[in-house]
Amino acid sequence: MDTIVVAGASAAGLSAARQLRKSGFAGSIQLVDEEPHGPYRRPEVSKGLLNGQVDTNSIAVRWPDELGLEQVFGTRLTALDLQSRELHITSDSGAAVLGFDGLVIATGARARQTPFDTELRGVYTLRTLSDAMAMREDLDHAASVAIVGGGFIGLEVAAVARAMGKSVTVLETSDRPLGRVLGPVFADHIAGIHRERGVELLCEVAVTGLLAGPGNAVAGVALTDGTAVEADVVLVAVGSAPAVDWLASSGLDLTDGVLCDATLAVEGAQDVVAAGDIASWWNPLYGRRMRVEHWTNATEQGAYAARRLLGLHDMNGFVSAPYFWSDQHGMRLQSIGTTIGHDRADIVECAGERLVVAYSREGRLTCVAGINSGTAVQSYRKMVLEGETRDAMRNISDATADIAR
Repeated sequence: MDTIVVAGASAAGLSAARQLRKSGFAGSIQLVDEEPHGPYRRPEVSKGLLNGQVDTNSIAVRWPDELGLEQVFGTRLTALDLQSRELHITSDSGAAVLGFDGLVIATGARARQTPFDTELRGVYTLRTLSDAMAMREDLDHAASVAIVGGGFIGLEVAAVARAMGKSVTVLETSDRPLGRVLGPVFADHIAGIHRERGVELLCEVAVTGLLAGPGNAVAGVALTDGTAVEADVVLVAVGSAPAVDWLASSGLDLTDGVLCDATLAVEGAQDVVAAGDIASWWNPLYGRRMRVEHWTNATEQGAYAARRLLGLHDMNGFVSAPYFWSDQHGMRLQSIGTTIGHDRADIVECAGERLVVAYSREGRLTCVAGINSGTAVQSYRKMVLEGETRDAMRNISDATADIAR
């Protein structure tokens, strides 16, 4: 290969570019991304950027000159032609074509857009640095914030806004925030932490629309039961979707991201790999297809995908017990493995706001999650990777109960 294009300056794309050089690739690497300001630490979007604790300079990812990357930023990907091995792009300078011998698809995911009136000022989705900087100014002057969606982004922003002294209401359609991901025991624990710090959590509610105030500014959120929640700022945090629009004419399977085999090679393409939020791959550890939207997974997948492109990969495939963290109210929530499909959840530790829960399926450990638990979660990494039996875990409380999926 003479030319490799990395589509997306995400955590996965950056990791792939680094690994290509580390593995000895001496050809041209073109790093293409839609955002104009270059790579940055994306987890700060819902944390330090909103309250001003960090700025754009401090979260920028610096690139050593010796990597020799051609950075093509502020450029939108429009199509992929696998037969001619070309990427179609467009920018302020017009349309262009990039040829490639190898391709890393790492365009990540986009926030699901608000289904409500987008003409009102003070209504946001949150995924990029630009989103955070725009919301930050309004958040500084707001007295009240309504967050539609009680997922990780919604809860992180709720914690940030509450620490800033704002009145915060989280609106969640299910019976508890994060219940689908972490199960009822852990989800109720998280909900209690937020409520104790003054966040109002309204569950099993649905939004019908937004209320307009003077000057076309948002004034609140209308609910299906006829009530309303006042708000100067509204964040719509209703999930994300893989950024695959530019691949629509490629012929690739885009059912849930980009379909890959266990080695992250894209099905139906030659010398094309995918990594990060966009990659749907067969995880040998769990014997199932997965798509994971977490920073650590993206970084590890990017490095593996680069080695796969060069034929230097582990032939067993990308085996992963995904790790993620979420900072809320000065505490870190951590998880290693996957809770999907678990048939039992056991409390390992519970003391005050500290909680560690082990998830298993058919007696095999699949995940351990904890909050305010220090290094406890990481200590179980080997057991999760090896699929130990639940009974092999030490210090599991005898007072446990089966918890339905």
